[in-house]
Amino acid sequence: MKHLFTILMALTAVLAFGQSAEANEINNLELDIHINEDGSVSVTETRKAEMTEGTENYMTFNEEDMGEVEVTDFSVEGYTEETDWDQDAELEEKAGKYGVIETDDGIELVWGIGEYGEQTYVVNYTLENVVRNLEDGQSLYWNFDTFSDLPTEDFTMNVTSEVPLGEDMRFWGFGFEGDINRSGDGITWNAEETLTDANDAVLLMHFAEGTYNTSVTDDGTLASEAEAAKDGSIYDDGSLSGWAIGSIVGGIFAVGLALILIVKRFTSRMSKAGHIDSAAAINRRNKDHEAAMPPEIDDYAAIAMILKHLHMGGFEEIFQAYLMKWTNEGNITIEIDSDPDKKLDKGTTEIFIRDYHTMDEPDSYTFKEFSDQLKDMELGEDGYEPLLWRMLIEAADDGGRINEERLTKWSKKNAKAVSKVADKIEKYSAYRLQENGCLKYDTEKIFGITVPLMIPTEKLLDHLTQYKNYLKEDYGRIHKNADYRQHMIWSVLVGEDHAVKKYLSKLTPEDRSDAYPAYMHYYYGPHMVSQSWSKGLGQGGFSSSAASGSGGATGAGGGAGAGGGGGGGAR
Repeated sequence: MKHLFTILMALTAVLAFGQSAEANEINNLELDIHINEDGSVSVTETRKAEMTEGTENYMTFNEEDMGEVEVTDFSVEGYTEETDWDQDAELEEKAGKYGVIETDDGIELVWGIGEYGEQTYVVNYTLENVVRNLEDGQSLYWNFDTFSDLPTEDFTMNVTSEVPLGEDMRFWGFGFEGDINRSGDGITWNAEETLTDANDAVLLMHFAEGTYNTSVTDDGTLASEAEAAKDGSIYDDGSLSGWAIGSIVGGIFAVGLALILIVKRFTSRMSKAGHIDSAAAINRRNKDHEAAMPPEIDDYAAIAMILKHLHMGGFEEIFQAYLMKWTNEGNITIEIDSDPDKKLDKGTTEIFIRDYHTMDEPDSYTFKEFSDQLKDMELGEDGYEPLLWRMLIEAADDGGRINEERLTKWSKKNAKAVSKVADKIEKYSAYRLQENGCLKYDTEKIFGITVPLMIPTEKLLDHLTQYKNYLKEDYGRIHKNADYRQHMIWSVLVGEDHAVKKYLSKLTPEDRSDAYPAYMHYYYGPHMVSQSWSKGLGQGGFSSSAASGSGGATGAGGGAGAGGGGGGGAR
């Protein structure tokens, strides 16, 4: 280990010296991604750079990485197009001009550096046919790296869409350490490190069928694509703490195979000590196992940390599950006003709170005041649930009714407060899991360093994984089961809600039972209410790592198989 450490430090110093010798660099890069209704993507890159050598900037697009995607509408603001680009021209001749170079591998988008010193470039281009139809939905899976041959600091990617990004959307980021979360009506992804040619900027987004008007089709399912994309990424490595990942990423280019072996030994030692296994490992060991019934748990927020670890439901799905629970218990009724000739989810919803006028002082405290109890986990026996229930109480009119407009308006107004409540759900979950004996914390010395352990004491992770396998094997098991309400609730929690919705929407009259209207309304009502709630939160700037779509931390690795840019720099 001592010799390995010496080699690591020496090689890291060499690499650091090599990097400091880079002449040109990007001090700030704002990458604005706008998804158009036809499935194309409009990209605007705003680069603030320090240029000290060379004559031109370039972006690389190789045909083998592009598939059916085409680059169009390239321009640089304030520059004029040069149709016959001369790579050998001088700095002054290329200043204020941009063009396209055809290469043996594809194309390069180029523009003049202009003058040396601080420069700001605003580059626009469109990627046609980016969104693809998969077997069970639509996908955007693209590497937006067109810059990383230049060391890049302060990188931010902002994603917006012409079609509203509803709760059906899922998203992930791969290629560098940072945070990716919902922000307003879109997504924001920030880097926590300087990006180099060792990094990528791979964005994966999943949408419901028909979200975008695209004709491009590809093989595979959303789940299989997400699983392949996560392979080797931080999403696939719940067994390592943040400092360990940072250390490994920082040194992996210096010691290669040696560090990989260390990681394996580290992970093995953590696993033997009882630390929670990665989601990939849990999925592998349960691949051929099923559980016909979900866990007997009513406090859904209590397992939020477990659901996130397994890449299942997030904060929004937990709220939808409670809506279904409250409907089941008779606390609320959700009515759907829809046209008989149109799909059920094209209608509007209205919530009726039962016994609203007989409640004990429903206006005696506010959602914010109630949420303050989360700070020290001073919640009562009912835990997190009354806090979410409070949102409905506040949104209701004097008669205990909540239409879509009222719910969207309330969630928009209180989006920041809801963000804080969502951020506390994992802390609450850890508290409840430990209190109920499902989880314990310990420490272990590994390589002479004391590391924290999070040790599951029950088979909850395996149970959830096996139950998800049971649902995926045959979604018909849900509506054919007398206890379909519980199965529908848990289909939402384990992340199979959109597949179930798709399955129900395609049932033929011959497939339907006498209970069809009941279970359709039971599923669609809370689903549509949750959409209105999420819409308002998005408009109000809701942002939380507990949000659905696997928002949160991102890291190096993963994203294999994505199409996209082949880097870019200056020469």
